[in-house]
Amino acid sequence: MKLWLKDFEHHISATTWAAADDIVQAGGVKALREVEKHFWVASVEGTDGTFEVETIITPHKIKAFTCECWTEGRRLMCPHIAAALLKLRQFLEQKQEERKARAEERAGTELSRITVANVLDHATPEALANFVQEYARRDRDFALTLKTWFAGAVSNAENPFALVLDSVIPKSPADKSFRDPDFRRLRTTLEDLNKQLSLAIEEHNYPTCFQLAATILQKVNPLLSKLEGQKRLQLLQQCQNAFYHLAKLQDEPVSPELRENAWHLVLGIAEQGHFPSEMTVPVLLFLSREATKEDKFRRISHVFDHAPSPVSPFILHLFIGALARRNSPEAVIRVLEEYAAKPAVIRDAIVVLAQARCSEAAFRAGEYFLPQIKFTIGQRRELEDTLLAIARTGGDPARQINLLWQRFLQSGNFEYYGEIKHIAGKDWQSELKRRLSELHKRGDERMIAVVLAAEGQKAELAQLLEKQGDLKQFQIYENLFLPEDKPFVQDRYVELLSAYLVEHFGRPASDHVRESLAGLMQKGESQLVINIIRALAARFGDRPSLPEELAELFPKSKRKTLLTMDV
Repeated sequence: MKLWLKDFEHHISATTWAAADDIVQAGGVKALREVEKHFWVASVEGTDGTFEVETIITPHKIKAFTCECWTEGRRLMCPHIAAALLKLRQFLEQKQEERKARAEERAGTELSRITVANVLDHATPEALANFVQEYARRDRDFALTLKTWFAGAVSNAENPFALVLDSVIPKSPADKSFRDPDFRRLRTTLEDLNKQLSLAIEEHNYPTCFQLAATILQKVNPLLSKLEGQKRLQLLQQCQNAFYHLAKLQDEPVSPELRENAWHLVLGIAEQGHFPSEMTVPVLLFLSREATKEDKFRRISHVFDHAPSPVSPFILHLFIGALARRNSPEAVIRVLEEYAAKPAVIRDAIVVLAQARCSEAAFRAGEYFLPQIKFTIGQRRELEDTLLAIARTGGDPARQINLLWQRFLQSGNFEYYGEIKHIAGKDWQSELKRRLSELHKRGDERMIAVVLAAEGQKAELAQLLEKQGDLKQFQIYENLFLPEDKPFVQDRYVELLSAYLVEHFGRPASDHVRESLAGLMQKGESQLVINIIRALAARFGDRPSLPEELAELFPKSKRKTLLTMDV
């Protein structure tokens, strides 16, 4: 039998009521609070001890109650419950009096004008109901708003919010056939439902929160693939807001059943492919969070194994995300190896893993596939940026240096080189030694020269350049040796040009030598050029035309004497 809170004492024994009244008078009802909507608890101290009491009041009827003092099989109200109900009634009556006082105070200060509050305070329930019905008949938008806001009060409907949405969603909601007035009504309805959703979260009314969020996601997500532009964006924002509130249930004290229902609801929508790409990361975070539990992982694996081929990107990301949450980066790599012929798929998967905070799996996969897969320049750059961001966020200097070093080798950009030195700090010399050793093993003399030049190690660079025997390579670094070590520069030019002249003859050979020396002339090193020409003339005395042809580097007035005196 359901009892009214206002007169429940007439339906319990006089002994119970007297004991309850004594408890209240003695201040025995403590910590009375509403933990969820209509669900009240209190600690009641009686002559026989202190007990926890729980009651459900909706809104003025006593629907259920229980007490820790109850023995098995008991159903009748005990003094502790009666005391808690009496105290609750006093509390609610006090609140009602306070509201009435505030309303009277407002009425006294607003008599000079008519307000909505004035009208509502003075309108009878019957008159107000008649007005609402009449106005709803005349104004379709008002009727829709009314149904939206009060749908939750319809207790005989399994899901009243779904009925409301069904009434505003066209049967074929293609972008062109979705008329603006119809779309506006849908958008307004969604905004109102999301407001109720926020309110339900604030009031800890988690069942209503779940029902609202589930309805929006199930009904609206399928529409997104049929719309474009602003219409799609506006509905997407409503779905994102609904999912945000649904995801918050993971961190709230909800029942295990409600938590399970939320997880399976999201997985079901994902399995149907109704989540848009913009929601991939938050949905992946929500679902993979539970992947450490065996039953959830089996469910995700089943979805992946039974998905039609080719597997949709989201299902693939969900499965490897679940593997990553289970600390199985090797398994992630094995799965992605099946997509070796599709670099874009691997790139997207690694980027999504990183966005979903599966940093270690994303980094390991990126390290594995970057040297093996022929990515486009853009894909490779995005992957490298992703891995570098992971290394920086994780504060891993070794990974940062490795990635920056690869960037430096590929681009020759000294910004990366400077960043490497900054990260290495006091360990730079040992890091430099290790990097040079790697380059020597690879036989990459070009990059060895670049590094030696950057570090100002002229002696080591000179030895390398002597070994290489490449004039163009030497000319890249000749400024490092000018003007302090002109004899070395002269020696290298003489040796390298001599090697060329041994193999080449005639005017073409002389032209090549002249062009090779032109750079030194432009740097103002005319005396150095003269010395080189004299040395070459002495070595190749059998080519009398060589000095004359090389003399063309100088003005005519100086050509006759350049081989016998300084210019």
